[in-house]
Amino acid sequence: MKIPQITIYSKNSGVEISPYERRSTGKPAEGRIVLRFFKLVGKFQPLRFVVNPSEGFELSRLINRICEAGGKETLTHKYDSSDGETITKLAVERYERNNRQGYALSIQRGDDNVNVSTTASQFLYAAEFLRHLSLSQAWVEAPMPASSD
Repeated sequence: MKIPQITIYSKNSGVEISPYERRSTGKPAEGRIVLRFFKLVGKFQPLRFVVNPSEGFELSRLINRICEAGGKETLTHKYDSSDGETITKLAVERYERNNRQGYALSIQRGDDNVNVSTTASQFLYAAEFLRHLSLSQAWVEAPMPASSD
């Protein structure tokens, strides 16, 4: 089976963007998009940020806006678990260091964070890929009608 996926690597980290299927007990499966951030050095549990299709589209728009105008934008997810409330922040930004522009996708959850710096073309490609997935992952599993044989 072929799965659409892109991976952006920086010096010590990366982010993988791909389709995701959300399954909940008693509910039909739904299409989602997952951004999986990882580090290339040391032992580190990857951090996942799962977005619904409309959030994937919004993230695509944020990346395009940041690429043109600069700045930084953040999406925040909060959820309750047995360990209490967990807050995860996904940021997209254009920065300038030593008179050079750079772009980055980053994630922060508690004390863990991963920053993936990239080029303008990879940044914009990620935006286009997210836009594509926002449409292709806009689905919900429908039960099959009982056959009347």
